[in-house]
Amino acid sequence: MSDVYRKCPNCGTLNLNKDYCKACGTLINTQVRRQQERAKRLEQKQRADQNKKPHKITLFFENAKEHSNPFIKYTFRVLYSIWVVVLAIGSFIAFIIGYVAA
Repeated sequence: MSDVYRKCPNCGTLNLNKDYCKACGTLINTQVRRQQERAKRLEQKQRADQNKKPHKITLFFENAKEHSNPFIKYTFRVLYSIWVVVLAIGSFIAFIIGYVAA
């Protein structure tokens, strides 16, 4: 194992094979610091995704699909099915164009 000297950015102390400064306790290993920052960002993103509310239009269509009136319920289900088919065809066309262009 090779010896690794790291200089503390906080107090300037040289540390041999340490992740934390022996004088002030500051984290000096950049890999560990990046891992901790990545984990913190991932946790914040997950927390934000959990708190994210669905769009009002999405809620409207979801509620309409489960409406108590059968006419409204089946009309919205048919419209939703047509919309899914249109999206599938559009995705397929985009895939073909991307495949041809590459």
